[in-house]
Amino acid sequence: MIPIDTRQELEVRAAEALRAVLGQVSAARLREIRRPLAGAPSAGAFTACVDVYGQPYTLECEVAINPHPVRLRTMLAKLCGCQAGGAVAATPVIIAPHLSAEAQALCRECEAGFLDFDGNARLSLGEVFILKRTIPHVERRAVAHEFAFGAASHHAA
Repeated sequence: MIPIDTRQELEVRAAEALRAVLGQVSAARLREIRRPLAGAPSAGAFTACVDVYGQPYTLECEVAINPHPVRLRTMLAKLCGCQAGGAVAATPVIIAPHLSAEAQALCRECEAGFLDFDGNARLSLGEVFILKRTIPHVERRAVAHEFAFGAASHHAA
């Protein structure tokens, strides 16, 4: 994984990750990503405008550098609070380098979407529900190790 030096670089990677996830869904089309104007009140790091089967959706995305559950609750409260006060209903989305199972559960509980740089994602866009789950690195090694030894024992028999 490439080290992330600045918040701006993290936001660029977050936007790229969102583009990649949406690009895998033929029914979804990313129209634009808007960054808030300097000094303007904003719920998140950027807003993504998406069309799904021709219906417009707004994703209010916040980038979490360290998504500890306490910080994540605060972030989600901010996103959901701004959503309730705004004229346009937006779907809150948390994007992070890594989201623990606990952080993912918290996002689900708050009805917020999420995605991380590990390849996990959960977004609800009207008729389209995107769910991606990757096997954690430690589990992948264990599965690969088990497969290698399982395959070797089958060949020996």
